[in-house]
Amino acid sequence: MGLCLPDASGGIDRVTPAAVGVALGDRANGVSRPVIGLIGDGSFQYSVQGIWTAAQHRLPVVCVVMRNQEYSILKSFALLEETPGVPGLDLPGIHIASLARGYGCRTAEVETAEELEKAFNSALDDDTTTVIVVSTQPQKAML
Repeated sequence: MGLCLPDASGGIDRVTPAAVGVALGDRANGVSRPVIGLIGDGSFQYSVQGIWTAAQHRLPVVCVVMRNQEYSILKSFALLEETPGVPGLDLPGIHIASLARGYGCRTAEVETAEELEKAFNSALDDDTTTVIVVSTQPQKAML
């Protein structure tokens, strides 16, 4: 299994395209395995179109989107830079699963660990792109 995770600055614009790139590289090299990307809903907005590429190529990518309805990492950077209250960092009302379905992906929305486990295992068995949206609570990102 391939795994793409955020680094210390979050997954801004990197995790989704990295997961798609790894899956494309695996296919080109004859490797058959799912590739997992873990990303926040704010960071996911930077490169959401990558899931379209994954869906078009029927890549076994599982994108787990942690939905806290904010750009948490950017809020933390704003506090670090002593510029709190930056506008536009809250993300209410973005329906990630609807966006993913619009791009051609399978989706699941989960609230509990049990639901996540079931959706994740199902996605690993699928031979296509799945976006799993996990509801979380906002919290200050660790820098």
